[in-house]
Amino acid sequence: MKLRQQRSRQTRDQILAAARLLFARQGFETTSIDQIAAAAKVAKSSVFAHFGDKTNLLAALGLSDIEALAEATRQGDGIDREAPLEQKILALLAPWLDYFCREPAFAGLYLSQTAIVSGPYTETFLRLCFEVEDRIAGLFIEANPACTADQARLYARGVQALFHEVIVYEMSDWLKTARPGPSPPKTQLADMLSIWVAGIARPADLQR
Repeated sequence: MKLRQQRSRQTRDQILAAARLLFARQGFETTSIDQIAAAAKVAKSSVFAHFGDKTNLLAALGLSDIEALAEATRQGDGIDREAPLEQKILALLAPWLDYFCREPAFAGLYLSQTAIVSGPYTETFLRLCFEVEDRIAGLFIEANPACTADQARLYARGVQALFHEVIVYEMSDWLKTARPGPSPPKTQLADMLSIWVAGIARPADLQR
């Protein structure tokens, strides 16, 4: 049994290594399961047995990065407790924004969450991403204890929508052509957050 487990782990690692190389070289969309199996020197059925589909394989590749980001979010890394609310939210989201701008395949996975096929790796990937919304809602409640859980969730979803918009713009060559000369992604998000936070409540309520 132990030898079988070792072989299974070796096959899994070979598939992940081949997929990482091919995704980086030719892109996620243009890489096929057949190509991954051939590069890993395994049967196509082995790829399906270990990962189910190409999207779950992609999610598996990104899990270590996403887990690290999620843990930093839980710990509140980089957040100044005395800063205005929009700056706290920006500090929380900035590492995620940097990652998704740097890794467009994983940004696409994050943005297409309602369309992807459910699987062990995609579910874990998205669950960790969803934790960000919970943490943002918590920041709204910390800034204004009178804010209800439902209100905080609504505000957090608005923040997530702004976050999505910045990522979509960064990934879209067409949008960049239509609207040339944009601010850096972090600056775009900071400007949007300032407007959103100011618009949903009085500054005295949320800027503590």
